[in-house]
Amino acid sequence: MPAKPMTRFVHQAFPHRNELATTGDRVEGAVLALGVAVSLLALPVAAAAGSETYAGDQARAAVEQTSRQHVDAILVVDAPVTIGSTERGGVVESTPVLARWRLSDGSTREGVVQAHYDAKAGARVPTWIDETGAVTEPPMTREGAAINGILLALLLWGAATAAMALLYVATSFAHRRIRARRWAGEWQRIAPDWTGRAA
Repeated sequence: MPAKPMTRFVHQAFPHRNELATTGDRVEGAVLALGVAVSLLALPVAAAAGSETYAGDQARAAVEQTSRQHVDAILVVDAPVTIGSTERGGVVESTPVLARWRLSDGSTREGVVQAHYDAKAGARVPTWIDETGAVTEPPMTREGAAINGILLALLLWGAATAAMALLYVATSFAHRRIRARRWAGEWQRIAPDWTGRAA
C-alpha cells in the first residue's frame, strides 16, 4: 500500500490524535480497526478449516477410488427421441435409460443410467457402480478435494471480511447522518447572526 493511503488509513483508524476528532470519528475508527483485525485473524482460521476439509475429502476420495468401479453399461432400449434442440449453450441433455452391465464376478445387472437422447439400444454408456453393483456418482478426485478446501477457505474469509466491511459502512453512514443533523442544528442556531435574518 502506498505511503499516502497508508497514512490516511492510520489517521482514520486512530483519530484520537486529532484534536478535532469527535466521538463519532473515534467510533468509526474503532470499527475500521476492528474490521481489519478480524479480517486478518480470519485468514489463518479459514485456511485451517479449508485444510481440514481438504484432508477429509482426500480420505474420502481414496476410499471411493477403491470402492467404486468404472464399467460400460449397454443400453437395453432406445433412448427417447429428441424433441427440439438437445444442445443449449453447449450442454448436451441426457435422459434416464434402462441398461445392463457386467460385474467383476461375471454376473450382469440392470438399472437406469443417464444417456444422450436418440441413443440406440446396444450403445455403450460409461457408468460408475459401487460395491453392490448399483449405479453411483463418480468418485471424488484429489483435484476436487483441493478445490473444495480452497473454496471453503475463501468463503469463510470472504464472509468474515464482508461482514466487517458491512458493519463499517453502516457505522460510517450512521455517523454521517448524525453529523449532518448536528451541523444543520448548529446552522439554524447561528444563521441569524450570519445572515441578519430571524430563524
